Parts: sequence; C-alpha cells; structure tokens
Amino acid sequence: MAEGLTHLAVVAEPYRVLLGPDWAGDLDGRVAIVRRGYVGAPPGFDLVERGRGFVAVLWAEMIVVGVYFSPNRTLAEFEGLLLELGRVIGRSHSRRILVLGDLNAKSLAWGSSRTCPRGTAVEEWLVGGGLVILNRGTELTCVRRLGGSVVDVTFASPDVASRIRGWTVMVGEETLSDHRYIRFSIAVAPEVTSTSLFCGGGVEGPRWAQKRLDVERLNEAAIVQAWRLDSLGEPMNVSVGVERMREAMSRVCDADMPRVRSS
Repeated sequence: MAEGLTHLAVVAEPYRVLLGPDWAGDLDGRVAIVRRGYVGAPPGFDLVERGRGFVAVLWAEMIVVGVYFSPNRTLAEFEGLLLELGRVIGRSHSRRILVLGDLNAKSLAWGSSRTCPRGTAVEEWLVGGGLVILNRGTELTCVRRLGGSVVDVTFASPDVASRIRGWTVMVGEETLSDHRYIRFSIAVAPEVTSTSLFCGGGVEGPRWAQKRLDVERLNEAAIVQAWRLDSLGEPMNVSVGVERMREAMSRVCDADMPRVRSS
C-alpha cells in the first residue's frame, strides 16, 4: 500500500487482522479492510457493522464492505450471507456503496467461463440491491497450478461506479498468494455544471431543462448506455461511432431531465 500510494485495501483471508484505528475485520478473521493513515488522507474510517465473512466501514463518505465466503460452505449459507449483506447496505445512511472481496462464486457477468449456482444468486442479489459490476475482462483473479478462476469481485452503487477509474487485475505482481491484486482509483464526486449540451454539424439539436437534472438518474443512465455501447462492439467507421455516441447521449439526457419544447 505504501509503495503504490494505496489509500484503502480489502484483504480476503489475511494472515492476521491487527488491532488499531486503521484496521477493521470480520468476526472470523477471514476478511479485513485496511486504511493507510497519513496526513491529508480521505476522512473517516468508522466501523459500521461486521459479521461472519463481512465487515463494513464508513470511509470517504462511502460504505465500503469487504467480503469473503469459503468454497466449503453450503449454498444455503451463501444465500444467508447475501441476505445479511443486503440488510447492512439497506440500513446504511449512505447510498454510496462499494463491495469488494472473494465470494468464490463464478458468473459470466464478471468474466468467468461459466455461471455456477452461487453466481446466479449473486446476480439476483445485485439486481435487487441496484449494484453495478465493476469487473472488466476475463483475466483470472485466482491462479493455481492446474488452472484458475475469476472469483474476486467488485460491486458498487451507480454513483460510485461512475467514478471508478482504471479497474485492473494486476498481472505479474508478486502477492505471496494464489490470488492477484485488483487495483483501481475513485475520482472525486463530480459536480453538476451549467455547461450546455449540443449536437455538432451546425444544426441546433434537442435541449433539456438542466435545472431539473436528476444526478443519480444521470449516473445510472450513463452506465447503462456505456454497457450498451460495449455490447455493440467497435463501429465500422467514424460516422457510425459518432452517431452511436450522439444517440447514447440523447438517451442519457432523456432519462434524467425533460426536454425543452421548441418555441
């Protein structure tokens, strides 16, 4: 953390969980959240709740939840953990949520080659909780001699997801573990500006009532349109790409503020 100037880390199956103001662990010592304390660090590191396999803290105005679930426990126990996590998130006063850890669940949605029953349960849980999958690509997060898997996951509420930058599985870094590091940054919360939206080409395009802008709906709509553009693949030429982007921006604006009627 010191070498990478990392502010916060979630560690699944740590060698030990230390006592101190910069550490928080679950009841079983299977997952921990660690803060790098220094002058000017993001404010707050307050324990919200902890149980078997999870710990939640309030940090930088976000609820950060670290999770770990053993592959040796049953599906019923796994569903119980998801239920408890949902309650923790639902009881929180912050709508900014970040969930990280090793659930030992596989799903095509976060890069696995198949979806297992636990993966299906997580998918349903994400939809019910309104959380977004931040995993990108199919790079293995756990590598063993006879193969590997993608079981280390990152989920977030739309507001936080829109500020995530550079989510990456760190291939080649020594971790003294069969799991790889996952690293990303979180941008400062965006501020609403009065910059006007317009279409190019010298023709006046649609206009929206920006004073009635719903920032949360804007973030959610932008994420949905980003997924949609990714699913379409690379455009055949620049003109097609521009048209796709124009359509996506219009859909985002329509989702979070009404149009201004032409006079």
